[in-house]
Amino acid sequence: MSDSSMTPDESSDAATPQIPMVKTCQNCARGKIRCVRSADSGSCQRCRRLGKECVFREARSKTYGSRRDKRIDILEEKVDQLLARSEAATSKRRFDQNQPYSSPSRSPASESQCANKDVVDQGILSMEAANALIDAYKATMMPNLPFVILPSDLSTEEIRRTRPVVFLTVLTAALYDNMPLQRVLEEQVKSTISDRMVFKGEISFDLLQGLLIHIAWSQYHSRPRRFSQYLHLATSIIIDRRLDRAPGMRLWQARVGIAENGTNPVCWGRDEQRAVIGCYYFSSSISRILQKLSTFPHTPYIEDCCQSLAASSICPSDLQLLHIVHLQQLLESIDHLSPQNASELHSTDAVLEPHFRKMKAELDHFRADSLTAFAHNQFLVMQFHTAELYLCQITLFDRKTPNDSMVWSSLHVEALSMGLVAARQFFQFYLALPLRSETVFNNTQWVQAGFCLTLAAKLSVAASDSSIDQQVAKLRDSLDMSLILQKVILRVQALVSPLVDARGERDVFYHYHNRLKRLQWWYETQMTQIPVQRQRHASPTTMAYDPILTARPSPVLTEDLQAQWPRLLPDSTIDDLFNEWNPNMGIYFGFE
Repeated sequence: MSDSSMTPDESSDAATPQIPMVKTCQNCARGKIRCVRSADSGSCQRCRRLGKECVFREARSKTYGSRRDKRIDILEEKVDQLLARSEAATSKRRFDQNQPYSSPSRSPASESQCANKDVVDQGILSMEAANALIDAYKATMMPNLPFVILPSDLSTEEIRRTRPVVFLTVLTAALYDNMPLQRVLEEQVKSTISDRMVFKGEISFDLLQGLLIHIAWSQYHSRPRRFSQYLHLATSIIIDRRLDRAPGMRLWQARVGIAENGTNPVCWGRDEQRAVIGCYYFSSSISRILQKLSTFPHTPYIEDCCQSLAASSICPSDLQLLHIVHLQQLLESIDHLSPQNASELHSTDAVLEPHFRKMKAELDHFRADSLTAFAHNQFLVMQFHTAELYLCQITLFDRKTPNDSMVWSSLHVEALSMGLVAARQFFQFYLALPLRSETVFNNTQWVQAGFCLTLAAKLSVAASDSSIDQQVAKLRDSLDMSLILQKVILRVQALVSPLVDARGERDVFYHYHNRLKRLQWWYETQMTQIPVQRQRHASPTTMAYDPILTARPSPVLTEDLQAQWPRLLPDSTIDDLFNEWNPNMGIYFGFE
């Protein structure tokens, strides 16, 4: 073993077992800087120059973990090394902090000069770094976007040559560990989309797939985020290309043409079918939870696409698309029961109860028939528990009552019990995921996680009502919402980066962590007002109040916190995942 992988003390002591150390110190690793060890000391050249403590952590053991985990570790290490090489080129291209972050005006000369240059040609990334990022994307991120598949045998050079927009958006999404550089590439995406769609009028399939990738990880975009706007652009390509119908039904000159159009419609086969399903899913999933208009409704052709992909099953993820669409249709059916869509159903429990039981039975059937086969599928499991909790939200909280009071009928107790169980199962699954799994969540999964976390807190507080303590106390305590909030906060806190972009803005996890603390403050404030005798079923961990963990994040009127349920309002960016306190609305998750 070479001396470069050992500390000086360990190298000099022959009796001490040698512990392998990583080759990059923690300071250089955080800054994505190449680390060069000094020959005469244990510090690297950069730390010694800056007067910083130079620490090399122990290398990970190579005897544990699955082959997939090892491959991911190798890819991540390679990305770090290659990004370090690109640091000099990247720093030259960072925006002036005194300049607005919008795209600068371009002269025709400069436009023609950069027209055919991508991020590699411009020196923002090396080809080696691009190759490592795309390999990492295929291994870790693509499973959360089954609507755009990059075949394993499709090389990075081929993607770059034939799908330039996909190439750029994949690199942008995969750079989540280097937020400043990711924001630079995001500007390139904005410029590319505007040039191609607005100035040149392009409506290519490459643009459609690139937009879907960019939409999927829109939580990483700079603020204000434009999820809905990008989704509308993707939908417009599908409509203009008539991709929302079977190839034989794409009549380009129907009712307005004089001559017959003898040309065959363009068809991209399975890739096209996946893209159509993806547009439907993103439109439906966001609009239902956030109460916005869905601009891409379900059609029989979407079902045909799912059946066709499942029958060929060339890609393993194609098998899950039929279940994703089926589950999304169930969530839409649940949404049709809401007071906003069917106020007459909420006049009495006797009217609502048959519809509640019907949807609950369909969810139970889906669990037994479909979810069992995909018990470890992150995409489907999160979607399923979101649908369960959405039914509880509509049954318990959507109907407005005087003074936010709750009359605990048998239907309400049943819905509350169902919600407590569903919330516990959701967080058992989520908290068992490997650390940093959140970095590859798509935007919809973040919406789902935010919705489930907010609703779980509401359910836990509601279950503390003394009138139903005997019926739901055990379920409330088994959920252990205080502990869940602590664990979620710790997981997200580990993702926060000290880096800032060219405008001095922090990454999304910094804002998400702050808003999680606000939710924790709201929840603990509610629970501390519950009489001690009503907490008799709780374990010390469940009800312990930690003044450090629950320190007040910002000045908030206590009476405003006590008077309001957390509400869900229609706003769709991860930026507003936990919005600021509002005396009329409480705390809510939202995405724009």
